[in-house]
Amino acid sequence: IISFSKFKICLVLNKSNFFKGVLVDGDIRRALLNGKELNSKIDDVFNSRPMIIKEGFIEKDVIDKLEAKNIFYAPLIKKNRVIGLFSSKVLLAENIKIPVVIMCGGLGKRLRPITQKIPKALIKINKIPMLSHVIKKIKNYGFGKFILSTYYKSYLIKKFYQDGKNLGVEIHYSREKTPLGTAGPMSLLKKKIKQKNFIMTNCDVISEINYKNFLDYHIKNNADLTVGVKKIELENAFGKIYVKHSRITNIIEKPKKTVLINAAVYAIRTKCLTNLKYNQKIDMNEFILKLLNSKKKIIAFPFYESWYDLGTKDQLKSYNNYT
Repeated sequence: IISFSKFKICLVLNKSNFFKGVLVDGDIRRALLNGKELNSKIDDVFNSRPMIIKEGFIEKDVIDKLEAKNIFYAPLIKKNRVIGLFSSKVLLAENIKIPVVIMCGGLGKRLRPITQKIPKALIKINKIPMLSHVIKKIKNYGFGKFILSTYYKSYLIKKFYQDGKNLGVEIHYSREKTPLGTAGPMSLLKKKIKQKNFIMTNCDVISEINYKNFLDYHIKNNADLTVGVKKIELENAFGKIYVKHSRITNIIEKPKKTVLINAAVYAIRTKCLTNLKYNQKIDMNEFILKLLNSKKKIIAFPFYESWYDLGTKDQLKSYNNYT
């Protein structure tokens, strides 16, 4: 609800309607990283000490404070009751100009024999290419400029999408001459991206996340790289044995383990591309480690929305059943 509301903020009141605090999307994401669940009590999640505004405020001073904290709304409080919501009217409008890089160059080996004739990006889901689904979902949040990084059967992708007008977006292309891994293709974009930040994802990743909120989270936290992460549950196929001094103390049949996985959606500060050597093959995990070693600020953005990696036949079938 917060993600799709106009003001992106929830005001928390007690039973007597006295103000207790605020809850924003970032509070929920951080709580999930700290082990909370979506059904956790709001008392464990909301910010009880937010910035508030009281009567008699000076507008310019308040706007300066909001902008300094990268906050766009603050509750107006009188005698501990909410009487309004103040807006700085600075909504990161420049973010919409930020490009979205979509990796489309993979060989799609896990989807053969389908990908022997067409690239993975053009595999149809409900009669619409996979890549079109990805672009349309991101476009829904105001993004209109896309860069498609291609390699395998790139001519078919370029022939189908051309300049993007059919989808109501602007599409540019970057082509690898040889496979450069999952991060290497970004080395070809150093001079093509003029904005301070950009979003990068894969052509086979479809999610219901709010990409605008994702980018705002990255900017507000002054991060060099924000990695979308998804909590999943893994089940061990075998019974786990616990042993102490050669004696079995316990056995758990097919124990489950919750882990955070890389969801392959990133917000990246463009300056980070200087950590890539031009036209050199490198995967995203290696690139992230490079940035960590360079003391860059890397943060996680946990997804609670639906998320599909359509890189395998099982996932493709699962998503077709979902839609």
